Amino acid sequence: MTIRDIARECNVGLGTVSRVLNGQPGVRPSTREKVQSIIDKYGFVLNQNAKLLKEQDRHTIFIFVKGTSSILLNSLLETIQGRFETLPYTANVVVLDEYDNEAKRACRIFYEQKPLGMIFLGGSPDVYKDDFAKVQVPCVIISNQAHSVVNRNLSSVSTDDARGAEEAAEFLIKNGHTNIGVIGGELESSELSRRRLASFLCAMRRHGLAFNKETHFVHSKYSLEGGASAARTLMKSARGITAIFTMSDVMAIGAMRSLADMGLSVPGDISIIGFDGIPLAEFCCPRLATIRQKREMLVEEGLNALLESIEQQKPSVHTLLPFEFIEGESVKDIRPAL
Repeated sequence: MTIRDIARECNVGLGTVSRVLNGQPGVRPSTREKVQSIIDKYGFVLNQNAKLLKEQDRHTIFIFVKGTSSILLNSLLETIQGRFETLPYTANVVVLDEYDNEAKRACRIFYEQKPLGMIFLGGSPDVYKDDFAKVQVPCVIISNQAHSVVNRNLSSVSTDDARGAEEAAEFLIKNGHTNIGVIGGELESSELSRRRLASFLCAMRRHGLAFNKETHFVHSKYSLEGGASAARTLMKSARGITAIFTMSDVMAIGAMRSLADMGLSVPGDISIIGFDGIPLAEFCCPRLATIRQKREMLVEEGLNALLESIEQQKPSVHTLLPFEFIEGESVKDIRPAL
């Protein structure tokens, strides 16, 4: 027996049955008595769990975390969850592999559960542009740019990582490094990695420096293990390098472990610079040089964009935020003494 069956037997609408079940006004006494008699006849009990789930869906915001090993994204998630304690919404977290299609997963969840909004921590809007264009609720990507996607629901807030990669290159070059290796994400599936590499190489060209991508670039996952493995490969293929730029701090820390295992010191033998500015970078020995993303600002701007879209129907925005350069102790000045 369902609400629909009761409505059919009483020859009333579903809304009338719902009001009787929930003790709401707006039903004539004779109709209420008729509906209640059928409810009693069949011993019908409203499924409060289903009702609760439906109500929760109306106040649920899904958070998609792209990558199981990203310390930066997990840090952003922790900050967001702290903010949700003061908001009238429920957060559901979905953790995806680095190479998963987060937009397709989001579309499926939308059709199944109808959430109020979505947050993407990480993501590849350029690669999955068509799927992101189909997301039908207010959403925001935090830590990557999405201005190339045609979807009025989709905002983005990210660090100016192109300028950050350029500054990392400039710092290495300023300290006398001209033969530099790069460890980054899979270029075909990561627009972020392509953008950072392109900007890094732009700075190299500006100084008249060559870069052989076949030998001097190694891709890996954004993880400790990925960075460690990539460093071993890079040291074999890129002979004579004096420095490594890694596209995340976790890659850099993994690379430092491999370099130590090979008997190489940082920065004595090899200089290294990371990206993200995670707290762990401050406790490395030596302290890691890095491009620090302003995590609190990323979360604040991202949540503001999402909530203004949900609550005030404001249009999507795409915001680039400044970064902080951390000189650290992992880059050696190898310029000849004057």
